[in-house]
Amino acid sequence: MSDDVVLALASALAESRRTVLDIVKGLDAVESQRATEFVISAYDLAVEMWYQKGDAGAPHFTNWERPWRKYGGDNPTTTYLSAPVDPEHVYRIHGNIGDAVYAGVQVYTRGAGYNAPSGNISDQNLVSADGNIDLTVGGEQPTDGSPWLPLIKDDYLVMLRLYHRKPEYQTPDMSIERVDTALMPALSADERAHRAAEFFHDEILSTIAVTDTLRAAGVNAYPPADAPVHRPRYTGALFPTLDNIYDGFYVKLNPGQELRIRGTVPTARYVSFVFYDRWFNTPDFAVNRCYRTLAEVELSADGTYELVLGPENPDHPNWLDTGGLREGIFSIRYLLPQERVLPEVKVVTR
Repeated sequence: MSDDVVLALASALAESRRTVLDIVKGLDAVESQRATEFVISAYDLAVEMWYQKGDAGAPHFTNWERPWRKYGGDNPTTTYLSAPVDPEHVYRIHGNIGDAVYAGVQVYTRGAGYNAPSGNISDQNLVSADGNIDLTVGGEQPTDGSPWLPLIKDDYLVMLRLYHRKPEYQTPDMSIERVDTALMPALSADERAHRAAEFFHDEILSTIAVTDTLRAAGVNAYPPADAPVHRPRYTGALFPTLDNIYDGFYVKLNPGQELRIRGTVPTARYVSFVFYDRWFNTPDFAVNRCYRTLAEVELSADGTYELVLGPENPDHPNWLDTGGLREGIFSIRYLLPQERVLPEVKVVTR
């Protein structure tokens, strides 16, 4: 690897650190620490994903979300495993989903500044009765009817999502391998390092764009149905899935304030309510209970729910602990929804 590539990686890290710290300049130590965690996590992910494991000829899964590394709307009870692919080749994903309540695989293709969902397969067509996955990705559709996802021109990444009832701290027993015999030159260290630097740059821009968009759409409330549609200017490092719908808004609380979020129970395979910092990363969820799955929410007598979001303990069974933060993002994640209704949100002074 040339010195120029090493310097490019170092320069990208230094530039992004300055950009992020400028945003939180003048804010408290908690915000400064979260900014530092964001930059380090994003850099760590980029290096593993595209330098260490960035060769589509010899793919390995990157486990995106670890207790010490988060990015892009992590969900504490979801495992995200990604690997690079090439539409000229054929891959096999196999393993056992363990105690996961859902498994889905999404392929991504490149758009102009964003990632577009391409091929998709969900657990009813993917997982065997004993919890095993044996999926062919690319090539011709198997004649035996076994699970398969096509690869089309410009497809470049595959992601396996596993949803659990509680946080998973160990990487599931899943693997990906290339199974065709065609020659595929290995990517050079220089090329892999360049891709890592580019993705790291994309991570920073995508995060800032999403936060700016949510803040512009409204604070402490969902925008009305007739409000102008705000779209992020850049989402080059975000990876939506066809199986999920997300609803969120920007949170900004003054001292002594909290959010009361009341709603009806949506119909979906899985629902989670999560608070993120301004970088779309959860606080330390092992210490600060910043998330609740719908199964964990204590319902009211009439079957509705109420959440309380804020930095101070309200002595409420459905508290979303912001980890000392007064700004960030609240998001609801609906997996395979049949219907959803946005909750009512109210700022309350204690």
